[in-house]
Amino acid sequence: MTALDNDREDRAGAYRRRLDASTRSFAYSYQFADLRREAGRASYKLLTAQMPAMWEISSDLISALNGVRLCGSVQVIDAAEKLVTAAGNLDLNERKADRFQLKAEAVVADQKAFLDTCREELSYNARWYQLLRKRKEKRFLRQLAAD
Repeated sequence: MTALDNDREDRAGAYRRRLDASTRSFAYSYQFADLRREAGRASYKLLTAQMPAMWEISSDLISALNGVRLCGSVQVIDAAEKLVTAAGNLDLNERKADRFQLKAEAVVADQKAFLDTCREELSYNARWYQLLRKRKEKRFLRQLAAD
């Protein structure tokens, strides 16, 4: 196994951890919000007891983001940060199910975008990828600066 293979496996592991953390966070948030909306005040004691788990999940989400920031390309980091922003925009106190569903769909779309970006970034096979990757990064950064 070469150093390039190790580097690629490290990135793939960080990306997998990020996907797992975002999936767990999203599922927990969805369940939390749904229970609060459907059960109302009757759910308060149960939800209060679940807060430590929610904090742990949030910590894992940020930790996984930092893992991606450590080894990911700029495109992957940008997609990961957008996913965290979308997850943070989920209002667990939203009383209208359709509004919450729209934000939940945005999280799912951002998670798919992150996954697609990771797949593209990990799909190289030849050594010349470094040159191509740097060009893509420069183009991407110019596009971000222009927006």
